[in-house]
Amino acid sequence: MNNVVAPKIYEIVKKVANGDIENYEIIVQDPNKKGEGYLGQIFFISLRDKTNGKQLNIVVKQAFTEQAIRDFGPIREVFLNEIYFYTKVWSKLLKFQETIPKEYRFSNLAKCLATTSEDNSVKLVLENLKYQGFVMHDKKKVVEKEKFEFIFKLYGRFHGMSFSYKALYPEEFSELVKGFYGIFELFFGKEESGDFHKYTHGRCLEHLQPGVEDAVIEKYEHYVDDGQRIFMDSLANGKYSTIIHGDCWSNNMMFKYDDAGKLIDVRFLDFQLVRLGSPVCDLSYCLYSGGKKEIFDNLDHLLQIYHDSFSESIRAYGCDPDELYPLEALKDDWKVHCQLGFTMGISIWRGKLVYDEEIVDFADIVTEGEKGMEKFNDAKCDEKTYRERSRDILLHLYEKDYLV
Repeated sequence: MNNVVAPKIYEIVKKVANGDIENYEIIVQDPNKKGEGYLGQIFFISLRDKTNGKQLNIVVKQAFTEQAIRDFGPIREVFLNEIYFYTKVWSKLLKFQETIPKEYRFSNLAKCLATTSEDNSVKLVLENLKYQGFVMHDKKKVVEKEKFEFIFKLYGRFHGMSFSYKALYPEEFSELVKGFYGIFELFFGKEESGDFHKYTHGRCLEHLQPGVEDAVIEKYEHYVDDGQRIFMDSLANGKYSTIIHGDCWSNNMMFKYDDAGKLIDVRFLDFQLVRLGSPVCDLSYCLYSGGKKEIFDNLDHLLQIYHDSFSESIRAYGCDPDELYPLEALKDDWKVHCQLGFTMGISIWRGKLVYDEEIVDFADIVTEGEKGMEKFNDAKCDEKTYRERSRDILLHLYEKDYLV
C-alpha cells in the first residue's frame, strides 16, 4: 500500500474527487495480480477526507500505454468500446428505464464515475464494489446452480430492456449500436487468429477417448480446421439481436451474500466486449465458462428462468415477449450462437486453471514475441480438472446435437 500515483492517474482521480471530497489523501491499495488486467492495468484507490474521514473507494482501469502492445492488438478500441457503453448507451438505457416500475429495472452493474480517452491515456474510473460487500467467485471452482439461476434472471432483465428499446425506438437503437467496435472480429477474425482456434480445439480433442467416444470425435474433429469459421458465424446478427454484455465469465461479476450465505445480489463488470449480438452468446459464454455437466443437463430449466425474467421485463415496457423473442426462438438460436460460448468456455477454463506461477499476461506475449506465445500455450495447469471441464462441455454439446 502506498500513496504514489502516476500523473495521468492523479488527474482522473482528482476529477472524481472534485466537489465531493476536497481535503483528501490518496491511498493506493495493492494492484491486480499478474494476468488479471489482461489488456491494461487496474489500480485500487481510496480517497480519504482528512477532515471528516469520509472515504471514496474506486477502481481505475487503464489501457496499456506501451506502443508495442498497442500495435499488437486493438487495445485502445477495447477501452473506447467500454467508454462508449457507459457514456452513450447506458445513459440512454438508464433514462429509458424510468418509464417502468423499479422492480423490473436493471441496475446490476458497477457505476462508472469518470472516463478519459486521450490518445495515449484511455481510462475508466468505477466504484469499488468490494467496499459494498461484493466478492469475487473463486475462478477455479464451478459456478453453482443457484448462481446461474440468479445470473440468467438478471440477463433476462438486461436483454429485455434492450429488446424493448429496440422495439419502441428502432431508429435511435440502430444509431446507438453503430458506435460499438467489433472487438471479437478484431481479435478473432484475422487470418492469424486461426492458430488460436486450431490450438484450442486440438487440445480439447485430445481429451476424448478413442475407441470409447469415437462418435463424439467424428462429430467434433473438424472444429480444429473449421473452428474459426464456426466461431465467426456465431457472431452474426439475426432477427433477435440486441445489446449484449459480451464477456460473461465469472471474473466479470461480483457477488453479495447475506449473513446466512444466501446470494442476494450480483453486479456485472467489464463491458469492453459489449456489442450487438444474440442473447445466446451471453448465456452460453456464461454457462460453458463456469458450469459442469449436471448443470448443462438442466439447460431448459435455466432458459425458462431467463425467459420468464425477460418476459416480465418486456411486458413492463408494454411489449409482447412472444413477438420480440419467443422461448422456442431462443432454443433454436442456441445451436448456432452457443458456438461462441463453447469456444470461449474451453479457452477460459484452461486460463482459470493455469497455476499462479505459470501465468503469462498480455504484455509478456507482446514483449517476448513468439517465445511469449509459446510460454502462454505451454503454461502448466491443473490438467485433470481441465480435462473434466472440457469433456463436460463437449459431451453435453454432442448429446444435445449442438456440434455443427
